[in-house]
Amino acid sequence: MNTTTTSNEFLSEMSLLMGLPQGGATALQDSSAFWGPGGLLCRLQMQHDGAVTAVRPQVLLPMLARELAGLRVEQMMAMQQAVMLEYGWMLGLSSEGMLQLSPLKWIEQPSDAVAALDLGHAVGMQALESLFVDEDGEADDGAEPGAAKASSSVGSFSDLAEEFDMPWDEAGSGRAKRPTLH
Repeated sequence: MNTTTTSNEFLSEMSLLMGLPQGGATALQDSSAFWGPGGLLCRLQMQHDGAVTAVRPQVLLPMLARELAGLRVEQMMAMQQAVMLEYGWMLGLSSEGMLQLSPLKWIEQPSDAVAALDLGHAVGMQALESLFVDEDGEADDGAEPGAAKASSSVGSFSDLAEEFDMPWDEAGSGRAKRPTLH
C-alpha cells in the first residue's frame, strides 16, 4: 500500500469523525491550516512510515510569543509545565511566531487524532483565558496579573483531564467520552 493512499484514508476517516462535509479531508492536508471546533487555527504534521500514517496535531493560539511580558511569561512557563506533565503536550512556538500546542507523541489512529484536537482546543482556550482574563472575569487591561493568578491557572488544566480521553492513556481509565466535533 503506498503512503498517499494510507494518508488519504487516515485524513478521510478524521474528516468523517470531525463531521466535515464530503471532501473535507483536503482541508486537513499536511501543514494546511484549518479552523478547529473552538475557532482556533489547527494543522496536522504528518509522518509516513511504510504502511503506517501518524499525525501530530498543532493548535495555534492567536498570540505572538513576543507579546508576552512580565508575569505573563511566568504564567506561560507554568502552563507549559502543566501541559507537558499532565498531557504529554508541548506549549511552544509555531513557525509564524505564535504560541502553539502540540502532543509530543505521534498519533496513529484517526479517532485519537480527533480526540487530541479536541483536547488541544480546550487546553488552548484555557491558556488564552488565563493569560488574558483576570480573576474577576474581566478582560485584562494590560496590567500585570497577580502572582496568585499564575498558580491558580496551572491547577485548572487538570480539570480538563476528566472531560477528555487521552490517546496515550493505555490504562483505560474511566474518563468521560470526548465531546463530538460539530
